[in-house]
Amino acid sequence: MASTSESESTCTTHIKANAARDSIDLSVLPFLSSALNSIATLSTNRIPSDQLPSFTHATRIDTHTHPIPSWFRTLQPLAAGRETPTWDPLSHLQFMSEHSIMHSILCVSTPQANAFPSDKAKTVALARLLNEYVAELVRVYLERFSWMCVVPLPYVDEAVREMRYAVEELGAAGVGVLTNHEGLYPGEKTFDALWAYLQGRAQEAGADGREVVFIHPTDPVVRLEDGRLVDSKPSPLRSGLGEFYFETARAISSITANRTIIKFPNIHWRISHGAGAFPDISDRFLLGFPKDAEEARRIYASRFWYDSAGPVYPSQIKGLLAHDVPVSQFVFGTDYSYGIGFWDVGDNIRGLSDADFLSPGQKEDVFHRNARQLWEGKIQTM
Repeated sequence: MASTSESESTCTTHIKANAARDSIDLSVLPFLSSALNSIATLSTNRIPSDQLPSFTHATRIDTHTHPIPSWFRTLQPLAAGRETPTWDPLSHLQFMSEHSIMHSILCVSTPQANAFPSDKAKTVALARLLNEYVAELVRVYLERFSWMCVVPLPYVDEAVREMRYAVEELGAAGVGVLTNHEGLYPGEKTFDALWAYLQGRAQEAGADGREVVFIHPTDPVVRLEDGRLVDSKPSPLRSGLGEFYFETARAISSITANRTIIKFPNIHWRISHGAGAFPDISDRFLLGFPKDAEEARRIYASRFWYDSAGPVYPSQIKGLLAHDVPVSQFVFGTDYSYGIGFWDVGDNIRGLSDADFLSPGQKEDVFHRNARQLWEGKIQTM
């Protein structure tokens, strides 16, 4: 049996070799050693089974959670104007047990790989390290976690390469993107190569094949003519108090206006926070696209999946119901661990549990059955 040091060496050697194969220079990141050590530690120091919490009665699937490696927190000490929370695997597992969550789907939160604006080499390297970290975490705790990879947008060729590596070699269940990447929204035509890759994968799986894209909000920026990026948040308030909801609306508007949702019919869109502000503006927005409006509404009600992190229930979610989005498109999400300290997670969950407009069966659909359908064959749930 290999020693711990030998296992660590194998793990880090494999990561470096794959990065070199893909022409990614990890050495541009000053925290490379710390990041590699953290990944190696995951692979060799699994929490003993007798120290793991019980999941005997857990049934829920949390579709909106964020791992935060310590080196990523050091790199990004603030998130949306708040202190980035601390996180570790055991605390996450304990949170899951306490709230009857049997399985969580992970995706690194804002800024994902965009911590180094306009620096292509560092953006590409950071995306790779984040994906290697989360992939290893999932490998160690496969029965509890699945994951969505991140990509180094706005660098499209490198993003396609990274997505292919994460999905085909590391086992990602889909991809997470931000509402904008350095001022470019997901409906940008230059991003079509990314969606074309996913569309091709889905079609290879058959008529009902699908790939999942998770859209998460981030701070808005504007790219000036000279290439500089400037903060375009109009309010002095921190983004988590409302701007994230408007960013979500902008992203949905982008993939609608540029027909991304129509051109790539096998892509399913996982939308954060109950679609944010979009339900309130959708009727007015679609007036500008009369030829696509009916088809867009159909897609919002069939290939969009909206989570409960927010808080969303019992009030905000009714905006989607009023637009004929069926309960079959609603999934459960907590925003752990960023939501901790922002709102009462227990109250947030009770908003769904106690919703008087949902039947007991519909609540079970939202808590776990809809997610199983969306990710069928892509996540392991016990």
